[in-house]
Amino acid sequence: ACIKRKSSYYSSLALMICACHTACADEVRSRSTHIGFLYPNGVDVLGYSIEDKLGDHLYQYYTFGYPALASIGISYYANYTGNGLSASIGTGIGYLNQANGSIAYQWQLPSDKESCFVKFGIGYAESLVFSGAFPVLSLEKRWQ
Repeated sequence: ACIKRKSSYYSSLALMICACHTACADEVRSRSTHIGFLYPNGVDVLGYSIEDKLGDHLYQYYTFGYPALASIGISYYANYTGNGLSASIGTGIGYLNQANGSIAYQWQLPSDKESCFVKFGIGYAESLVFSGAFPVLSLEKRWQ
């Protein structure tokens, strides 16, 4: 019964995210690659992400990576193109990601204006092999 409730929760979360994405008319999309010890949107060490702008500070993300395979969720950025706080919540498939959330600070690297960031913070994940807090330390390269 507990497993069925968790599955229902994750399915409901994914459906709400998709409905929110569909309702968004002025979508702005960015893509990124990331590497590090663990990326906040999807709990992986290497991957590719797509983020769609939902509002001033909210983004829907899709992340494909290793070892978390695939994730979907919502991110908040105080300043998407600069230094600032970011937070995310999502769900996915894979050994390290059934549900996750994180809070991190992102620093824009000065040598690569508006496209390269270091993220540092803490996250929490529930998965098949791990449940608990994890450190966030990753390098992300974005392009439009």
